Amino acid sequence: MEPRGRRYPRDVTIPIAVVVVTHHAGEVLDACVASVRAQEPADLVVVVSNTNRDVTGARVLQLGENLGFARAANAGIAAVQGDVLLLNDDTVMQDGCLAALAAARRASTTQAIFQPRILLMDGSGLDNEGHGLFPDGFVWARGRRGPDGPLPGVPGGFSGAAVLFDRRAWDALGGFDPRFDSFGEDVDLSLRWMRRGGDVVAVPEARVHHHLGASYGRTGPEKLYRIERNRMRAAVRSLPLAALATLPAWTLARLGLFGVLAATGQGPGAEVPVGARLSALRGIAQGSADVPTWWKERQLDKAGWRRGEVEMWQAMWRSRARWADVRR
Repeated sequence: MEPRGRRYPRDVTIPIAVVVVTHHAGEVLDACVASVRAQEPADLVVVVSNTNRDVTGARVLQLGENLGFARAANAGIAAVQGDVLLLNDDTVMQDGCLAALAAARRASTTQAIFQPRILLMDGSGLDNEGHGLFPDGFVWARGRRGPDGPLPGVPGGFSGAAVLFDRRAWDALGGFDPRFDSFGEDVDLSLRWMRRGGDVVAVPEARVHHHLGASYGRTGPEKLYRIERNRMRAAVRSLPLAALATLPAWTLARLGLFGVLAATGQGPGAEVPVGARLSALRGIAQGSADVPTWWKERQLDKAGWRRGEVEMWQAMWRSRARWADVRR
């Protein structure tokens, strides 16, 4: 079922390039680059920059303007060879992170995407170890603000803040779809990878610290608009047909749950202002209007699917969003 790969000998070093996407540069980026340069092995760092600032210790790819995360990441990964670790500029790698990812990559017998453990920079717990899935394609961070311990289930999606791509998996998928711009491009790629029979492998020994919301904020109207719009696009493209047929009901149930939790000061809705909630609804409306476009993409993608409808439901159940994570 899964894309086949090969197991590397234990004494073989697998080259890993590192691509850091930045829009603001500054001290946050400097800390990220310094943490990468301290890793062993660290073959290359490429900073994809939408500013005109040089970065010490990195080869800088200047795009000249903010083209969005998806295009910037694609450009950076195209500029390097081999497997690649993609990082946001607001992350800092813990010592040994790259070595742990290389070990997991070396031990893998299948093509895979590898998810390090991402910790909140303020020390309050986990940011995530990948994402859990809702039946409507929405994702929620696995372990968000929970203790730094074992997590149930497996990741249904990776976090674009820090992720290692087997180069063969990346090339098979064709990278991020640039039409997603920012927010949701990782969900789309994750679901397409799941449909192709691939898995996201958690590597808790590889640890990255993250300034959550440092790049774009956490609950801004534009962010929530894009999240819901792009969630709809990814859902139409890859979810099982039964999930699509009942998508409005699943989304209504999810929003109702978030509303109930928010009323008691819990869950993801507790910090969202009214204006941002309206923007989320606007995103759902736009995503609904875009259905014909993404239905066509679904038909094109089918040739590469290795998980059918039942197998896709099974994979989604294994990687479902957990109640403990949602209510925190």
